[in-house]
Amino acid sequence: MNRLPSLTAVRYFAVAARWLSFTVAARELHVTQGAVSRMVQALESDLGVQLFSRNGRWISLTPAGKVYYEKVSQGLRQIEAAGTLVRKSTEEDVLSIVVNEGFATLWLVPKLPEFRSRHPDILVNLLGSDPDSAGEAAALAIRYGTPPWPGCVATRLPVSTTLGVVCSPQLQQLTRLRRPDDLVGRPLLAYTGGKRDYWKEYFEKLDLPVPDMAQSPRFPQLLMLREAALSGIGFALVPLFLVEAELEAGRLVRALPQTVEPDHAYYVTHPKGADLDERVHAFKKWLIARTKAAPKHGEKA
Repeated sequence: MNRLPSLTAVRYFAVAARWLSFTVAARELHVTQGAVSRMVQALESDLGVQLFSRNGRWISLTPAGKVYYEKVSQGLRQIEAAGTLVRKSTEEDVLSIVVNEGFATLWLVPKLPEFRSRHPDILVNLLGSDPDSAGEAAALAIRYGTPPWPGCVATRLPVSTTLGVVCSPQLQQLTRLRRPDDLVGRPLLAYTGGKRDYWKEYFEKLDLPVPDMAQSPRFPQLLMLREAALSGIGFALVPLFLVEAELEAGRLVRALPQTVEPDHAYYVTHPKGADLDERVHAFKKWLIARTKAAPKHGEKA
C-alpha cells in the first residue's frame, strides 16, 4: 500500500532545499535547526533515499533530492494556491500578489507600510512562487524578464535595473579595484537563483573575457547573496536598486563605477481578460509611482 509522507516533513525539506541550509530554514519555520534536521532524516528514512549530501556545515541536494524538490515544490505551491482561493477575509480586503523572493525581500516588503498607510483597507498577501504556476491564486504578478507571457498583460515598471559591483567597505579598502578586469582572480559571488548569469552579462557587455567561476561561492537567493557581500567574502553583482538601503547606509559600497544595463526588466502583470477591481488599480498605481521614484545609479559602460 502506498503511504504518503508527513506533510510537515515535506514542507521542512522544501524550505531547507530552497535555502540549502538547515539553519536558515529553521529561522523561516520558527523552529530549531535540530528539528529541521530530524524531520528531513525522518523523510529520508520514510522514502528510503538520501535527499541531501552533508559536508560539515554545508549541504547540497543529491540527484534524487533535486527531483523530489522539483516535484514537491509544485505540489506545495498548488496547496498554497488552493488555500488562497478558498480563504476568505472577514475583516480586510485581501490582494494576493506573486513575486520572487529577491524583489520582495530586498525592495518591496520594506516599502509596504507606505502602501498600507495609504490604503488601510487593503491587505497585501505576497506569494513567493513562480508566476507561471500560480494560476488564479493571485490578481497580480511581478516578473523579471521580457514579455510577452502567454495569457498575461504586462506593464513595465520604471525602475532602473542597472547592474553594479558591490562589496563591503573593508573589502574595498583591501583590494582598491580600478577597472573591471581587476576583478579577475578576485572572489566573485555567483547568483544561481535566476535564469540569467549576471556576471556573464556584465563582462560580455564590457567586451571582456568571462572569468572562470567554477570555484566561486554560489547562492540561490538574492538575500543570501546580499548577506555574503555584507560579510566581506567577495564581490556581488546585483541590480543596484535592490541594495539601495545598504549603499545609502554605507554597509555596502560600489566596488567599481562601471555598470551595465541588462537586457531584461521588471514587469507587473495580470491575467488577460481579468476584471480588475479597485484594489488592483490602487496597488498597480502605487507600485509604478514607487519604482519610478527609486534612485538611478551609476555611470553606464
